[in-house]
Amino acid sequence: MNATRTIVLPLAHANDPGRDRVRARPSLQCPTQMPTALRDPEYLLRGVAGDVFGRSFPLLAPTTVGRSPECDIYLDDTGVSRQHARLRPLDYGVEVEDLGSTNGSFINGQRISVGIAGVGDEVAFDQLRFRIGDRRGAPTGQGQRPTAKSGLHAGWYWLLAVAALAAASAAYLLMR
Repeated sequence: MNATRTIVLPLAHANDPGRDRVRARPSLQCPTQMPTALRDPEYLLRGVAGDVFGRSFPLLAPTTVGRSPECDIYLDDTGVSRQHARLRPLDYGVEVEDLGSTNGSFINGQRISVGIAGVGDEVAFDQLRFRIGDRRGAPTGQGQRPTAKSGLHAGWYWLLAVAALAAASAAYLLMR
């Protein structure tokens, strides 16, 4: 496709004899299909310690965390500042920005003013601890999905343990 587009360049002086000069240039190659929607990062903030244990908060947009009822995630804890932190989901993790809190914000035990937490990382606001999770189902332990192979091996160990226990029980009953 070698189409050309013509562009008339207006000149500053009306009495210039070349004012209607035309320049041709190749047309810009546009993709034939444009994406209809961009994928949003999908993260969860999961409570792992303190009063928030077991609670999950979706992180779909910039989110404020604090003791103030106006915060997106309201944490009723005296160690949390009114406006404690801002969480921004990104394609490669969650940006955690401390908003000048008294007791600090932490990623994996390190106090931060701004930092990036990935899936499986621990985020703490004073004594309240959370883990960054993936809404699509990735576990929060190490930030990696278990493979079918690892799940299969774990199942075999349990099966062997049950079989060994059954064999020991049968041997004990036969000895009596």
